[in-house]
Amino acid sequence: METFLAIQYQACNDLDSTLVKRIHQILSRIGHWIIRHIPREDNGEVDGISKLVQEKREGIQVSE
Repeated sequence: METFLAIQYQACNDLDSTLVKRIHQILSRIGHWIIRHIPREDNGEVDGISKLVQEKREGIQVSE
């Protein structure tokens, strides 16, 4: 429950709130779920995806 609340709080304060809201929708349909830490060295595919996202974020420029 603590993790769920952290995700919920993050949804209100993050640029990725649309993604977090979608995750909330999916998780609300599942009766039981677990968030588990997997070290990067054990999950190279996801680590690669997270690096791509970080690189794209660094390239984003916001102007008003």
